[in-house]
Amino acid sequence: MKRKVALLLSMALVATAVPTNTEAASVVATDAARTIKAESSSSTVGEPTTEGLEKVIREVKGKITVPSSYTEFNYNYNASTAYSDATWTLTWSNAKDYSYIQVNTDGDYHITYFYQYDNGKGSTGVAKYLKSELKAKAEDFIKKIAPETNGKLEYLDASYDGIYGGNYIYNFQRVNSGVDFPDNRVTVYVNSVTGEVTSASINWLYGASVPASTTKVTKEQAIKLIKDNLKMKLVYRSDYIRTFKQDGSSQVKVFLVYEPSSDYISIDANTGKVYTTKAEWSAGNNYTATKEEASYDSVAGTPASSQTLTDAEIKQISELNNIISKSKAISIITGNSSLYLEDSLKNITATLVKQESANDSNSYVWNISFSDPTVDTAASIDTYSAYAYATVDAVTGKILSFYSSMNNYYNSKTQSYKNVTIKYDKKKSQAILEKFLSAQAGTRFKNSVFSTVNDDYIVAYKTDKTPVYGGYSYQYNRTNENIEYPYNYLYGAVDGVTGKIYSYGANWDENVTFESSKGAITADQAMNYYLNNEDFGLKYEIYSKNSTKDKLSTDSYSVQYAIRLVYRPDMAPVYISPFTGKQLNYNGEVYSDLQAFTYSDITDATKNRNILLLADMNIGFAGGKFIPDQSITVAEINELFSSMGYGNDTLIENSSSTKLITKEELANLFIVKLGLEKMASLSGIYKTGYLDDNNISSKYYGAVALAKGYGLMNAETNGYFKPQANITRAQAVDFLMNFINVQKTGVLY
Repeated sequence: MKRKVALLLSMALVATAVPTNTEAASVVATDAARTIKAESSSSTVGEPTTEGLEKVIREVKGKITVPSSYTEFNYNYNASTAYSDATWTLTWSNAKDYSYIQVNTDGDYHITYFYQYDNGKGSTGVAKYLKSELKAKAEDFIKKIAPETNGKLEYLDASYDGIYGGNYIYNFQRVNSGVDFPDNRVTVYVNSVTGEVTSASINWLYGASVPASTTKVTKEQAIKLIKDNLKMKLVYRSDYIRTFKQDGSSQVKVFLVYEPSSDYISIDANTGKVYTTKAEWSAGNNYTATKEEASYDSVAGTPASSQTLTDAEIKQISELNNIISKSKAISIITGNSSLYLEDSLKNITATLVKQESANDSNSYVWNISFSDPTVDTAASIDTYSAYAYATVDAVTGKILSFYSSMNNYYNSKTQSYKNVTIKYDKKKSQAILEKFLSAQAGTRFKNSVFSTVNDDYIVAYKTDKTPVYGGYSYQYNRTNENIEYPYNYLYGAVDGVTGKIYSYGANWDENVTFESSKGAITADQAMNYYLNNEDFGLKYEIYSKNSTKDKLSTDSYSVQYAIRLVYRPDMAPVYISPFTGKQLNYNGEVYSDLQAFTYSDITDATKNRNILLLADMNIGFAGGKFIPDQSITVAEINELFSSMGYGNDTLIENSSSTKLITKEELANLFIVKLGLEKMASLSGIYKTGYLDDNNISSKYYGAVALAKGYGLMNAETNGYFKPQANITRAQAVDFLMNFINVQKTGVLY
């Protein structure tokens, strides 16, 4: 259960193209694989130099081996900025087989990223090495390419990136004076087939002073400070997995969780200061960025899947379903004085669509579009072109969604803003929106609670360059039993100049099963569970020190990174069960950080190597025991294939999931999974050569023959295949290893 957060922080670094020139070589690894500028960083060079290129080549080749066949070389240099250090990208490649090595460094020549693609080595298929056998390879590689980390790393865990990748992923975390430093980490990919390192990522802050590990604030004092500044909130969450019924309808099941009211909080271990951000601002900057607005679907009222209807179809439907007319639907929008519609929007089109929903099969919606017919489509991009669109329920006449473009009052020719007066502040605008919501979404609005308000588009700047906003966007979260369900919400935006609504819509599921809150623990109890989690404690963390003389000037802006000692919670996922206090995953199930199958009854690693290899490849049985001599069932075969990413489809027709599977049935299953069932159905062309050939069922004969030919399954030691014999779990694993090898190494054709 240790260091679960590191699993979420590790990133897969996979190169997908072979760089053949300088531009292609500029592929840069993920931000997780870079060093960030510390206060003492010496890299300030704006352009690459001959001396610098020669030095970085020598530094890199002193740490890695470049094969002599990699005769082509390219590089790319990115100068340092206010946000990051300079970076070098070096690439050596073999033009004949497209193999290559890419290495990224910072401006001080520390390797931050390594990737090698060797086209001549088969790297996918069945693992040949156990995770435990390659861990030392990862550790030795780190010592070579990042010697500064030696003695400062703690091994966290290892995972597997799937059969198609074939790599074990080893995660390490920085430790200083016995204190975890989760913001600095190293990840190494070692191929489970070849045993060679394929990539590495080093995220390390060089040059920054690490504070002493002594503290003046105790853990108990930190807990009290967090409780005073953070609350646990009871909310509904959902994984959006629908439950389908026999009538074709579906329901979305949501579950209750306690989660912290803020994404981040930490307590300074010496001063007791409460940090709610990892960014500090200084100098002339007193500007605070607005919270990022929610990602709204501007046409949320429109069904994701719909069919446009013809005029003739509309006529028939209207007679049967009391559909309002096109003109009526349009007038509902144009006649609503609360909506923002510019006078130039004279071109109006409307189409009737039917919602594709098993739960609402007789639901129709008018889609209405507004545009300015006088706009020259070939005009300059600086020319403002008004437009709007809306959806109206074709039966009730309720407005489902609306959006209208807004002129931001900026004149591109004069490069200045027009003078406007903001007549409606946030409070007045909210009252306007809520009156509209009550009329158009009465029941939904009654079952919602105000969540957030954000400043919208800018209409001017004050003399001190503070932005003036012309509109405000609001969100109202759905509730059940007065508990919020943030995945469902109403939203809208109001123009502060005119007081008109220019955006409205909803993200709302009609068929939701809410979990009852009866018996839920209190928020205080949930907080105790949250802070008693092993991921809360003393840690070093990186924070940014931002400085600027002018709020709107990037030239005078700078950011440096430093280290501080804090108490902080790092639990991920952050969900606490309101009934048990246990940590939940994103599906609402009890969280487990086990990354591989483990078995208490498998002790002989030599005898059971295939079982352990599959376990390291995340293929196996839950429950903690393997029971190798037990006959395997259809359900258990399904379980193994599910671990491989296949669906839990029925493997044997007209059979119970508890039915034992025979050898010939498993042979047929393999052939079907490989897509060779048509080839297997050819009659009169196969001969297996088994001594009990005549005992093979005719419908499986071709599959058994192909299984033998591809090396999937063979005879017993006495030459008999025993087609109707049951298979033990251990035998099934051996056969499955053969199947994976055939499937992934491409030997079918």
